[in-house]
Parts: sequence; C-alpha cells; structure tokens
Amino acid sequence: MDFATLLGKQLKNDEVMEILEVFQIDVIYDFDRTHENLPDTYWAGAFKQGFLFRFNEHQVLDTVFLYIKPSEGYTAIDPVDVPYPLYKTFDDAERDFKYVEIPYRASSGAPGTDMYKWWIKADFGAHTRHYQFNEGSLFRLTLSAKDDS
Repeated sequence: MDFATLLGKQLKNDEVMEILEVFQIDVIYDFDRTHENLPDTYWAGAFKQGFLFRFNEHQVLDTVFLYIKPSEGYTAIDPVDVPYPLYKTFDDAERDFKYVEIPYRASSGAPGTDMYKWWIKADFGAHTRHYQFNEGSLFRLTLSAKDDS
C-alpha cells in the first residue's frame, strides 16, 4: 500500500475508512487532558500489520508510522507492503539520497554517542520520509505530510 498517498486525507475519506474496516482498526481520540492548549489528535493503529496512523485536530492524516521491527506492541510490517526503499543502514540511505540528489537532514552526534547516525529525514515534496535506526539497523520509517492540511 502506498501510505504516502493517504497523507492529507480526512479520517472519514472512503479510502481511509476502507483500510480501517479491512484491518478492523479502532480510532482513539486523544484530547488535551492537561489544559495546555495542545491540539487534539486521533490515532489508528494496526498492531498485527505494523503501522499506525496519526490524524491531526482536523481529522486529517498527517503521519504514518511503519514499524520495520517489532516495537511498542506492533509487529514488524511485511516489507512487501512497503513501497519505499528500506535501507539496511544509515550510510545506505545517505548514499542513496546524495546520489539521487534528494534533500535530507540527519541526526548530529559524534561517533559513539546515541545521536550518531540515529535518523535521516528526506524531503519528497509533499511529504517526508524519516528513517530511524537502532543499533545500526532500520527499525522505523515515518511518513509525514509537510503542510498542516
């Protein structure tokens, strides 16, 4: 499934609703309980399929988390269901982005620190792809809309 094409769609969009129904995903309303003027959000997680949708206060899908390795109660997503490169290492991702001239940002940090080669975020126009690494290997890919839709 091309998750990036879902970014910017309303929670009640037919395509989004179909995914929620097919995978029997509940939507959790997360409101500002602390009265800190934080925007409300809506979460829809497919624990067995390894992905999580985040909808903003306007019920617009703005972020998709793809769990490449099991984490936070999610199983790993099947790589066949991910139509984007799944880089084995930070260096592989950086090399590819440089070669294809895709603008990117990366975590800073000296070798041996926790921040060293921890993440790399590439700009694909309407969305970004944020690759996060743990112990040198990819464990999560996050797709985010660039506008506030």
